Amino acid sequence: MEATYPFARVFTDKTNNLNVFFDESPTANTFVQLKDMGKCVVEFCELDFSECLEELKKLNTEEVSSNFEEIKNRLWYIVDLLKDKHPYVQFFLNSQMVLTFYGSDKSKEEQVGSIIHMFHYYVDLQNTYRIALEVCLSEEVLNEYTLPERFLIFGNNFPTFNRYMLRTRYGIAPMSYGEFDKSRVLRYSDPDEVDMKKKLADIHRDSQTPINMASYFVIQTLEEMLYLEFMEMLKRGIRIKHCALCDKYFVLADKRKREYCDRIYKGNRTCKQIGAKLKFNKSVEEDTYLQQFQTIYNRMYSRYYRIDAWDSNRETNSITEEEFRHWSSHASQLRLDYKAGKLDGEELLKALKYSTKFYDNES
Repeated sequence: MEATYPFARVFTDKTNNLNVFFDESPTANTFVQLKDMGKCVVEFCELDFSECLEELKKLNTEEVSSNFEEIKNRLWYIVDLLKDKHPYVQFFLNSQMVLTFYGSDKSKEEQVGSIIHMFHYYVDLQNTYRIALEVCLSEEVLNEYTLPERFLIFGNNFPTFNRYMLRTRYGIAPMSYGEFDKSRVLRYSDPDEVDMKKKLADIHRDSQTPINMASYFVIQTLEEMLYLEFMEMLKRGIRIKHCALCDKYFVLADKRKREYCDRIYKGNRTCKQIGAKLKFNKSVEEDTYLQQFQTIYNRMYSRYYRIDAWDSNRETNSITEEEFRHWSSHASQLRLDYKAGKLDGEELLKALKYSTKFYDNES
C-alpha cells in the first residue's frame, strides 16, 4: 500500500533512539532524533487533551454544509493547541486532518464527524497505553511475572492491540557500526542547490560513517507511531517507574537506579533537582509503608486482570475496569498525599484498606 503524504520515516538502530524524518510533502521534511525510547509513549499518556475537548464542545455541527470552512478552520486551531506539547502528536493529528479534508471522498458531515471522533478516540487510546505500560513494563507492578508473561496478560485483555501491520522500506541512511549518525543528515532548503551525487560519494568515502542501505518504518498515523515505540520498548526490555516526587511514570533509560524524573516540578526546577533534598520521598525499597501500599495495589491489579487465572478458566474475585480505574485514582492520590507529608504511614494504609472493602464480595 502506497504511503500518502504526510507521513514519517522512522529508522531504529542499536541505540535507544528513534531517528525520524517527518515528511510533510515530497519536498518538505524535518529530521528529529527522539532519545530515550519510550519517553514519547509515557508523555502521550500524560498529555492533557481537556482544552481540545472543551473547544470541540463549542463547535456548531448542526449545519455543517453552510459552516464547513469555519468548522474546518476551528478544527485546525484545536489541533494547534497541542503544538510543542509532544514531539509527534500534533504532526500525526495534522496528517489525519490533511488526509480527511483533502484526500477522501467523504461528505462534509462525515469529514467533520471523523475528526471529532479522532480526538475522542485518542483520549481513549491514552488509557490503553497507560495500562499497557503498567502491565508490561512497570518495575513496581506484577514483577513476579516475566516480560513475555506480562505481555500475554495484557494481550488477553486487549486482543485487538496487535492488529497493526507496520510497513517497512529500504533507503539510503548514514549508518555506521549499527548506529544512525545524525550529523551526516543532509539539510537543505532547495534540493536543486545540492549536488546530491557528490555529497553522497564524499560521505561514503569516509570509512568511519559511510552511507549504507537500511530499513525504515513508514508511519502514517499516531496509532502506528505509538505502537512502534511501545513494541521497541518491549523488545529492548525498557522499564518504567513512578517518580518518587510527582508520582508520574518515567522511562528508565539505563540500568542505573533512579527515583526521580526530569519533568519540571516547581519553577524551573525538575523533580530530580528537588526530590533528592526532600527527606519524605523515600524509595519503595526503603519505606515499609510504600512496600505495603504496593502489595495492596498489586493485589487489586490481579483482581482486575484476573491474573491468577490468566491461563485457566477459574473464576476469581474480579473487579471491572471502571471499578479499578476509580480505585487506582484514589489510591494514587493517597500515595501522593503520603509523599507530600499530608498523611503518615498508618493513615495511608488505613485509608487504602478501607477503600478496598467496597470491592470485596463479602462486604
